[in-house]
Amino acid sequence: MPIGNLTSQIFSNIYLNELDRFVKHKMKCKAYFRYGDDFVIFSKDKDELLRIRTKTTDFIENELKLSLHPKNNLIVKAKHSLKFLGVILYPNGRKLNKRNQARIKNRINFRNSGSYWGMISQHETAKKIKDFQWDLLN
Repeated sequence: MPIGNLTSQIFSNIYLNELDRFVKHKMKCKAYFRYGDDFVIFSKDKDELLRIRTKTTDFIENELKLSLHPKNNLIVKAKHSLKFLGVILYPNGRKLNKRNQARIKNRINFRNSGSYWGMISQHETAKKIKDFQWDLLN
């Protein structure tokens, strides 16, 4: 089954529902979100994050029989930003990563401009929005 297939997305939501329940109800995490097989947990306390990471990793490996890639199993300070789902998250905002900016610039046309407009207006600054409008006209 291809990874981007709709069926694999549905199966990931069904299978990882147990992870959601574990993190929300047993670990009592206040700031947790998941999209497909990617998830992020936020906390102000580093010791709490270390405890959550250990228990969550154990749950994923022992109960769900899955493994986490060590490259992505990190604790990062929010001020250093976090790349998640093609967006760079900052404590006071977000922006599209360069790959997605370039992809939009290359693929923009009048038929798909509405969806790209929504993406740009949600994640970018006023200057980037003006650049998008200019690219659309050219």
